[in-house]
Amino acid sequence: MIKNALSVMPTRPIVYIVPIIVILVMSFYYGDMYAKCADNKQFRASLNELLAVTSASGQFRLTDATDFGWDRVRVVTDFKPEASASECPFNWNWTRGERDSLISSGLLTVLIFVRRGAIVNYLELRHDEVAFYGADASLSPQAAVFSIGANPDHSGGVKLTLNNPE
Repeated sequence: MIKNALSVMPTRPIVYIVPIIVILVMSFYYGDMYAKCADNKQFRASLNELLAVTSASGQFRLTDATDFGWDRVRVVTDFKPEASASECPFNWNWTRGERDSLISSGLLTVLIFVRRGAIVNYLELRHDEVAFYGADASLSPQAAVFSIGANPDHSGGVKLTLNNPE
């Protein structure tokens, strides 16, 4: 019985085992990275859609755009990292070189969401699509309410102005 089972095996099982191991290792390594990159891209798309359907004179609550819990958010405009961060490969988030171009142009905005003192999410936005004004300090979910207007610096973009600074 064992002899029959072994006779069915290919003469060089390494040819089949190595690709399987490589696929497993790559999916383990890139799995979390893909999830973070895809979430960031999806958040940007959802935020732009939400702002497009909200009236130009309306108000926008940041809690309406998030599906996770947070108790503080910090909006960092003109973000320029001191060290190069790991970029999302295979255009999972930005197209090739787009993030570097945004950084050099001063158009990268970062939202850092914190819950109980720990970062729960980190999202990157294009300042020419969504520009935040007046959000110079960390904000609670209740205070992260913005007036929506057209971005005078970038046509087609949205300007979000903080209503009541804390």
